[in-house]
Amino acid sequence: MGFTSSVFSQTTELHGQVITDLEAENIHIINRTSQKFTITNATGFFTIPSKLHDTLIISSIQHELVSVIIDAEMLENKKFQIFLKPLINLLDEVVVGKVLSGNLMQDLQNVDCTPMTALKAGIPSYQGKMPTQSERRLSYARSGMIGMIVNSLNGNIKRFKMQVQLEEKEELIHKIRAEQEENLFASFPLESNLRMEFWYFCAEGPDFLERCKNKNGVLVLQYLIEKLEVYKENRSE
Repeated sequence: MGFTSSVFSQTTELHGQVITDLEAENIHIINRTSQKFTITNATGFFTIPSKLHDTLIISSIQHELVSVIIDAEMLENKKFQIFLKPLINLLDEVVVGKVLSGNLMQDLQNVDCTPMTALKAGIPSYQGKMPTQSERRLSYARSGMIGMIVNSLNGNIKRFKMQVQLEEKEELIHKIRAEQEENLFASFPLESNLRMEFWYFCAEGPDFLERCKNKNGVLVLQYLIEKLEVYKENRSE
């Protein structure tokens, strides 16, 4: 018997497993739609309540960020697997500047630097960015006059735009977290159980992409400190 629309709207306990060549324990699984959260066990298994079209974010410092949209097949089977790739941190810029003192606020004021990229150094490298699956879908939906009209009417273009922006934010906040978390919380402590919520609080900010995309580490850290103050104020209220 096939699913009905009423079944699609129900929340189901989904059983998933993360497959990876690295450590599979304590990988974060976030249902971005319902704001539910869990972590994997030693063998990569987890359970999280979900419903149709919910977005799951699989986040780990050691792995590439993965975003999954719950579909009817996953709900019907009530189980699925997610394959994670190791995160390879490539050196894409070298900052030449003053020696840092170790005092975070003092260093923020004193650092005056210009990033040295591979392009500036004359090293041959690919400077473009490979489109994601959602970006390819959006490009295809916009191709041709008839296709653009049809996909505008049925909402595909709007949905693909939202997915592209979601993935862009998730990828950026994952990168920022890997680079800034240790320094940020060393100087501005925050309970470990609140840190994941804080990162997504930052990503939801209307100025997040404008303030953090393609910006150097000092500017990004300034943004994080500002957001952390607001986050703590909101929780105290």
